[in-house]
Amino acid sequence: MDVPTCTSSVLQIEHSTPDSSVLEELVTSNCDHDLALNLYAYGSHELQNESFISNAEDLNTSNCDHDYFINCEGCMSRDIKIAELKQEINRLKKNLVVHKANLNENVKKNTFNTQTVLNSDRKVKFYTGIPTVAVFETLFSFIEPVVKKMTYWRGPRRVANPLKYKANFRTFKRRLSFRQEFLLTLMKLRLGLLSEDLADRFGISTATVSSVFTTWIRVLSSILGQFVSNPSKEVVRAGLPPSFKNNRYQDVRHIIDCTEVFIERPNNLEVQALTWSDYKHHQTAKFLVSITPSGMINYVSQAYGGRASDKFITNNSGFLQIIEPYDKVMADRGFQIREELALLSAELLVPPGRRGVSQMSKNEVQFTKDIANRRIHVEQAIRRMKCFRILKFELPLTLLQHLDEIIRSIAGLCNLYPPLPRYE
Repeated sequence: MDVPTCTSSVLQIEHSTPDSSVLEELVTSNCDHDLALNLYAYGSHELQNESFISNAEDLNTSNCDHDYFINCEGCMSRDIKIAELKQEINRLKKNLVVHKANLNENVKKNTFNTQTVLNSDRKVKFYTGIPTVAVFETLFSFIEPVVKKMTYWRGPRRVANPLKYKANFRTFKRRLSFRQEFLLTLMKLRLGLLSEDLADRFGISTATVSSVFTTWIRVLSSILGQFVSNPSKEVVRAGLPPSFKNNRYQDVRHIIDCTEVFIERPNNLEVQALTWSDYKHHQTAKFLVSITPSGMINYVSQAYGGRASDKFITNNSGFLQIIEPYDKVMADRGFQIREELALLSAELLVPPGRRGVSQMSKNEVQFTKDIANRRIHVEQAIRRMKCFRILKFELPLTLLQHLDEIIRSIAGLCNLYPPLPRYE
């Protein structure tokens, strides 16, 4: 096929800017379709005038073999494929939003949330040992004004010599609210959780957990310890359960017993000897608990080594200082304090011994039974304290320095519960 005009025109276009007449001649001629397409593309970028565009559109009606501009099947299929991919992308984006929402909901359900704990009486009692949500809120409102003024514990060196570290002192950055710190401390008392566990639950470091617990346990000991008090004789007699309303037991103000807490084995041999308990066959700490006939804890002593006897703890803990004349103290046979109470014009009620006789008399058996039926309330009170699992299992040596505060705080929390005896 002869196309002389096409060749010359191409040379002209390569060396100079083509005008509209040259492009029109090439486009409307019987040139090869590839050459016409190239010229159209080149001319559309260089000229962009109306005459060239109209001539290019007329190419569809020329003598070229194919239709490249309007009815290109490859372009149409490509556009359809792009539209389908866009629809697929939009569908996947919607599915991604739905899956993210479900994932966040599942994470919230599986992650420890302090707010869900405080929405149920059952959960509050399980995690904190406090009977109800209302009691928790009331107690927190009573404590909150005090904790706003407290200084957080930051280590023994800083506390012992604050002036030495004054230049490097930094304000404690609170990661938790006061309510969350209160909850953290109660959870450690109630569940006996490790610092690593609490750090993961609350999203803080183990050092922060230690600082918060050390600070709060001292505050709780001073506040909750006020709930452990010795009521007057009139108050005790007004709240006597029916089993104590007789001439023999109506003057009972104290039912006492000692309990032991397992502790880790210390490295010091002397401390090992002082804390060894022949009764438990383990290293223990021992303390005295006294309750009223209604089941309220009215005295807890400081902790002693497991080697100490019941009599030694009773005489040296300060318990005898709260005894008033004509009081009656109910105890077990191991409390040989009859003479000490007699000096205070008080009386000791213990089951009769079997020393020197082979068999007890009928009256002695009945008296032993009566004492045991009434002394069981102090064992129930101790069992209630042991529901706080920090006292139920082996206590780490790192918490041994806080044992007195822990015991006093738990005793105060136990007094928030209803009375132990049945008032029928």
